[in-house]
Amino acid sequence: MAVATPAANAAGTTLVLDAQENYYLPTEGEGPNLDLGITASGGDAHDVSVAVDASSLAGKATMVVTGDCVSTGTLKVRCDVGPLSGRESIDPFFLKPTAASKAGDTGAITYTATASDAATVTGKTDILVGGPKLVPRPYPALKGIAPGAVFERTPAFANTGTAPADKGVLLLVQDSEGVSLARDHSNCHYSDQPDLGAWCRFDTPVAPGAAYATDAPLRYTASKDTMYGYNTYVVWPVGGTAPDSFDPSDFPGTGTGAPLGLKSVASGSGFTGSGYGIFATTQHADYQALGDTVEGKVGETVSITVGVRNNGPGRMDFRWMDADNSGTFVVTPPAGTTITGAPGPGEQGDPGPLWNCTPGKAGAKSYTCDIGSTDFRPGDSVTQEFTVRIDRVVPDARGSMRAVENPEYPNRDDDGANDTAAIAVKATGSATSSPSPSASASPSATATASPSGSGAGTRSGTTPGGGLAATGADGVLLRAGAAVLLVAGGALVFLAARRSRPQGGR
Repeated sequence: MAVATPAANAAGTTLVLDAQENYYLPTEGEGPNLDLGITASGGDAHDVSVAVDASSLAGKATMVVTGDCVSTGTLKVRCDVGPLSGRESIDPFFLKPTAASKAGDTGAITYTATASDAATVTGKTDILVGGPKLVPRPYPALKGIAPGAVFERTPAFANTGTAPADKGVLLLVQDSEGVSLARDHSNCHYSDQPDLGAWCRFDTPVAPGAAYATDAPLRYTASKDTMYGYNTYVVWPVGGTAPDSFDPSDFPGTGTGAPLGLKSVASGSGFTGSGYGIFATTQHADYQALGDTVEGKVGETVSITVGVRNNGPGRMDFRWMDADNSGTFVVTPPAGTTITGAPGPGEQGDPGPLWNCTPGKAGAKSYTCDIGSTDFRPGDSVTQEFTVRIDRVVPDARGSMRAVENPEYPNRDDDGANDTAAIAVKATGSATSSPSPSASASPSATATASPSGSGAGTRSGTTPGGGLAATGADGVLLRAGAAVLLVAGGALVFLAARRSRPQGGR
């Protein structure tokens, strides 16, 4: 980061601008959000404002204003910060090339920061149309990793741009929970949080058309309860726009071994822009079906609660992955009963009944319900409440509750004996009795997930669209949708540069 620091004013407070050295504007598409920060050092500053001017590219670029900044002219914005204590990030704009721009065109973005009680400071970022474009190679999918075993990943990337990354490159690796990265290299900085990973700097210039891989693999250890996870990485030029998720202060540790280097590899079509790959261990999770008993008089409508418990030892953790659930369970009511607890029109989710099953109507022969928790840990259970009307007495009638694995992410259950539980009936009344029309209850159903060990009891909840919520200190449902750590348009959402769009924008 280029840092501009003025002399201290009389009050001892100074403004410090943190601006990237270079902004690389592609010849097609759009550039990244400008990376800009401002800090009040030595005390608080007031009425802070930053004027940003990219008019040197007039006719060659257009500006899309983002964040809380306002346009003040062609390729100019003003960002009013107000009172400032410590550091604040500013999200001013991103640029798009015009038809008149061409690779090699240059310009500059200038900054002027003012405050009512601190000296004015200025800064600059150089603009290059074209520039380096570092494209990662996807990791291969790995499977068959033994619980607690070590496995390896080797990042690789190509420069498909028009200019060299002449100052070198930076590598950021991040991973799902359940793996730990070995702290092997002295030029890498490691986080104390395993999922934040590490970043490494390489001073090797990378010419256009060149491709490199790390000269040694990164070593990971899977925890013993891990069943599925991912590894991912991103590469960018030194001095260029860093990923929005990147904060060097998150990585206080340094490796103790030999520096990690780069080695030249053949470039080709394998570099797609996604440095992402999933892995699977051989660990399993025993799913236990949880049945219940329909108990009451003929003509009554009563409630039952059925579901699935994860008896471990594996943890089904799909947060930020593309799995929507940890499996399903199929509920078949006993003969002589009717499930009435299905939501009516407009009642799918809050404020209507919490319902995570199909079909969404009463009276079906069976219902398939999601184990909607995407962090289904050993000891956690996911349940669904049904309302059931007792129509008549059928001797020895029994329904069933059957756990079913997710075929794409199986739990590899090695104890099939407890995958199905009975839904029994204890009904009193005539075997030929039938309910009066007024006996039917209004639709009602509740989905509940209860992690063990939370100490908070069982709560119920839903996600938009009727999804089932896992509750408790560690059982929060984090669905992977727009927020997932998926590959979208060649970039990982949580690693991509900031994209705050205006209303009505893309």
